[in-house]
Amino acid sequence: MVGMLEVPLVLQPLVVLFLGAVLTPLVDAAGSRIGAEKLRDVFAVAVFAYALYKTYTLSMEVLSKGPLEFYFKGFPPPMGSALRVDALSAFMALIFCGIGLLVAIYSIRYMEEDTGLDKYYALLLTMVAGMVGVAFAWDFLTLFVFWETMAVSGYVLVGFRKYKWEPVEAGFKYLVMSTFGSILMFYGISFLFGLTGSLNFTHMAEALRGVESPMLYFALCMIVVGFGITAAMVPFHTWLPDAHPAAPSGISAMLSGVVIKAGVYGMYRSVFTLFNPAIYNYGAVLMIFGVVTLTVANLMALLQRDIKRLFAYSSIVNIGYIVTAGGIAAYALTTYYETSPVLGSSVAVFALAGALFHVFNHAVGKGLLFLCSGCFLHEAKTRDLAQLEGIGRRMPWTGASLSIGLLALAGVPPFNGFWSKLFIILAGLSVPSDAFMVVITAILILNAVFAAAYYLWVMQRIMLKQPTERAAKAHEVPFTMVLPIVVLAAICVIVGAFPGPVLGFADAAAKSLLSFIPRG
Repeated sequence: MVGMLEVPLVLQPLVVLFLGAVLTPLVDAAGSRIGAEKLRDVFAVAVFAYALYKTYTLSMEVLSKGPLEFYFKGFPPPMGSALRVDALSAFMALIFCGIGLLVAIYSIRYMEEDTGLDKYYALLLTMVAGMVGVAFAWDFLTLFVFWETMAVSGYVLVGFRKYKWEPVEAGFKYLVMSTFGSILMFYGISFLFGLTGSLNFTHMAEALRGVESPMLYFALCMIVVGFGITAAMVPFHTWLPDAHPAAPSGISAMLSGVVIKAGVYGMYRSVFTLFNPAIYNYGAVLMIFGVVTLTVANLMALLQRDIKRLFAYSSIVNIGYIVTAGGIAAYALTTYYETSPVLGSSVAVFALAGALFHVFNHAVGKGLLFLCSGCFLHEAKTRDLAQLEGIGRRMPWTGASLSIGLLALAGVPPFNGFWSKLFIILAGLSVPSDAFMVVITAILILNAVFAAAYYLWVMQRIMLKQPTERAAKAHEVPFTMVLPIVVLAAICVIVGAFPGPVLGFADAAAKSLLSFIPRG
């Protein structure tokens, strides 16, 4: 595609994705001229596959040799744009590219009735490029540019079916909420720049070492809320339940599987790198935010009859697990690091490793559920659970894959979701004498049981009930739609049976994040 030997390794995944986005309309025009309408689809899949390969190559380099950095010529730090890929960046980028590839394959048949697919694939490539850029950015200017690249692409993709009112309304709501979050984030960044004179993470962390200022508390709040809107933390979650049902199912999988995780990544990277938990004590606040998010979203999920809307609230529930785990890590550093560095550090690493493992597991599991719901919608033309009863009997591959995804997210052993939930719970119970951590963890466990109940309820309705009149007419979807869901279901099973490699990667990612905490 390009002379990759001449492009720095850090830039290669970004170059592939952005160049693919630019070339997609040209490939579409060429395909139309020669009567090869699917050439555009195949090209997009090939670009994603190559980007995933380059990201994997980069990840192996980082894990074996340590972080890689790149500075744009003429823009050196502390003010210039910088990219830095460590284990955490590589971990997130692999998830982004992997889910993007499977969604592109799924879209070949799922989106074939739509028009303007050159724009669809170009936007999908651009959105993933933006997320990879967010993961690689090592200064707030670069991060913000890539963040807006991701966000603007997402708005358009949610409202892609512009001839229907629901997607347009949902896309506009997402636009308004996300823009508000970006403004808050930018406001917090401006305070940090005023205090440090830099936008580079390394320089800012050094400048803020041991500093305590009311302005920093304000900046911390702005950054947490700004990223929290995209992460769909309660009470900033209201855009998500509307966007998921309205968007094409592949985009729903992207939003739930990876876009909201970009919000979590941005929050974790900013907060743990720049704000010393021993000074700012934000761990308890994150834990409370997490369990409130869990509880509210679980209650709302129980009221849903639209399968995609139910899965949307379930995504918010899982963000609650991840945020709670991040709070446990920060709280352990705040409370125990000074008196017992080994205890504080070990609990923090364990909690963050569990959180990042759950980022992976939820991306796989929820991506699977949304793609399965898209298969049902493709055949039955409805999202109503009452109308979808028994459809799994008519679509055995899709039904079996959905069941695996539901069991995985319910935390049933031996599927992958069991392990990440277990690690988060064990981190919360690691100091039995700490009543606050124990109470928070107890609430988390109750919510996990509650969520498992409605996951199993959905599985029972889809797989065990007699097919409704509408469901009885359904047939299994085409191969290119079945393939991604089978791959995701297989990952749920394989990672559940052999969690070591992914957990090891998550552990390395957690340690790379915590290595930048200023100990001032």
